[in-house]
Amino acid sequence: MKKKLLENIILPLGDQLTGGSFIKKLKYWREVCDLSQNELNNLQKEKLSKILEFASSNSPFYKALAIPHSSDPYEWLANFPILKKQQFRDHLSQFLTTNNLEGLTAITSSGSTGPPSKIYFNKEELSSNRALQILWWEWAGYRFGNSILQTGVNMQRSKEKAIKDKLLNTRYISAMSHSEAEILRELRLLQKSPRDHFVAYASSLYLFAKTSLDHGISNIQFKSIISLGEKLLPHFREAIERAFSCQVFDTYGASEGFLIAGQCSEGTYHIYSPHLIVEILDDQDQEVNPGESGRVVLTGLDNFTTPLIRYEVGDMAVKSKIQKCSCGMNLPILGEVIGRQTEFLLTPKGKYITVQNVVRIMKHFPEIGQFKLVQEVADRIRLIYTTDEQIQEIDHSKILGMFEEIFEEPLGMEFNRVYSLPKAKTGKFQLIENNLGST
Repeated sequence: MKKKLLENIILPLGDQLTGGSFIKKLKYWREVCDLSQNELNNLQKEKLSKILEFASSNSPFYKALAIPHSSDPYEWLANFPILKKQQFRDHLSQFLTTNNLEGLTAITSSGSTGPPSKIYFNKEELSSNRALQILWWEWAGYRFGNSILQTGVNMQRSKEKAIKDKLLNTRYISAMSHSEAEILRELRLLQKSPRDHFVAYASSLYLFAKTSLDHGISNIQFKSIISLGEKLLPHFREAIERAFSCQVFDTYGASEGFLIAGQCSEGTYHIYSPHLIVEILDDQDQEVNPGESGRVVLTGLDNFTTPLIRYEVGDMAVKSKIQKCSCGMNLPILGEVIGRQTEFLLTPKGKYITVQNVVRIMKHFPEIGQFKLVQEVADRIRLIYTTDEQIQEIDHSKILGMFEEIFEEPLGMEFNRVYSLPKAKTGKFQLIENNLGST
């Protein structure tokens, strides 16, 4: 009853009052999920042609490029240069297709791969993005009226967001500070007042799960948990699902307004192809083969206010070998999301140290709690870590030995034990911090 009331009366009325089109867009995106492979391909091709045409005529940046028109929009797209973040940040006004910013909403990126970017959306574009996010939640079993526990960075909720939180039965808590005492307080509250879904950064979810397991709290269960904002590491997922007895649905997006892929009930990452085009490119800007990793390059198909064409988002991902998912959707599939390009360290011989490498090694040292690897110079890596107060000493030589055994070369490592590891300003927690070239 509450779902019907929200979807058919209250939320449409909200759209009328604000000039948005959230419910209209949500219904549209739901219908898209049922399209055949051929229909999805045709829709993407049609939308790509429109955005390239519009950007080339209305965005000063793309107009100046004067890329020759092609009747095949994919051939046309291939002639556009790769757009770097710094170039976009430095020339934002040249990308905008309007000089009138009145009525537009500016979204600022997290800045996790550098200084933050600002992206503008009109009301329809913003409604489309918000609807697509809710669609992903629906893949995780969410329905209007379900209760939500959600973490976020900005606790200063605007009047509009406060109304939305009330209507969608959302309790919003800070992602910036998760001390054990704070988490325990939230867990005790969940025991008294359960929530249907938990939506949060992967690291926040993990800290809640770890605290729950450490304290033997076993009577908290969600219908599903939705991870967003940062890479969901395998041991994060295992702990979260074990602690809260439900499936974790991971989502992958970029704060420049791209909703890239979300997990279905089968755990497959589906690319929402009518919303964007995903290229996974090697160092020569060529598409990698299935099963290979490369740089993620995105072309948005829905933001005509700030069009971004072949935008290198700063992530690495694996091109899927799988073409079809048993869930029944025909949306294309993304392989593994590896993470940020800044989440790699280099050994003296030029080998990559990834988040996955670090996690696999550090799981052999359960006495260490949280940890972070930092590289500021080429020949030295610093491991910053926390551990229980009663542990007097950690054998650093064993940790170093395992790293050197895995990478088959001598490594310069320093070790720094701290009481706590703060999160970044974004509310996220980085396991790897690459500061080469930043000093």
